[in-house]
Amino acid sequence: MTRVIFSMLGILILLVFTQTDSLACTCDLPLFNLSLDQQVKHARKQSRAIFSGRVLEVTENPQTYFVVVKFRIERLWKGNLSDEVTIITGHGGGDCGYRFEVGESYLVYAYGSDENRLGTNICQRTKKLSDAREDLRILGKGKVPRKRNA
Repeated sequence: MTRVIFSMLGILILLVFTQTDSLACTCDLPLFNLSLDQQVKHARKQSRAIFSGRVLEVTENPQTYFVVVKFRIERLWKGNLSDEVTIITGHGGGDCGYRFEVGESYLVYAYGSDENRLGTNICQRTKKLSDAREDLRILGKGKVPRKRNA
C-alpha cells in the first residue's frame, strides 16, 4: 500500500513540475446578440480582404507556426487582389489555424497589414464555400478579380 501511495505521489510531482510549451487559441466571443446580417457586415468591416476561391496548394513546414495556402480567386467582395493569392494560417488545433484542403473552395475572410500579407484562422468567418450560402446572400454578387501580371 505504501508503495502505491509513493508511486502516485511521484507521478503527481512529475505532472506538477513538468513544463510544457503550448500555443493556445483564443477567439473573441461570437456576436450572438447580433443578427446574421449584422455579423457578416461586422466581419466585412474587420477584414482586409474577402474572397471565394479554390485551394491550389498547401505548404506546411513543421518547423514554423505557419501554413502557406495558395488560392485561385473566383469572386471578390473586399480588397484589390489578383486572381491568385497566398495567405497564411496556423497548423490547426491550438494555434487557431484553419485547415484547408487542396481542390476545395472556400469563402475567406482575411486580415493583414496589407493585401500582400494576408492571413486567416478559425476565429474569422472563413468556411467551405458549400457552407457559406447565407454569407454569400448577405455579401451580394461580388466581382471578378483582376488578372495577375504575367
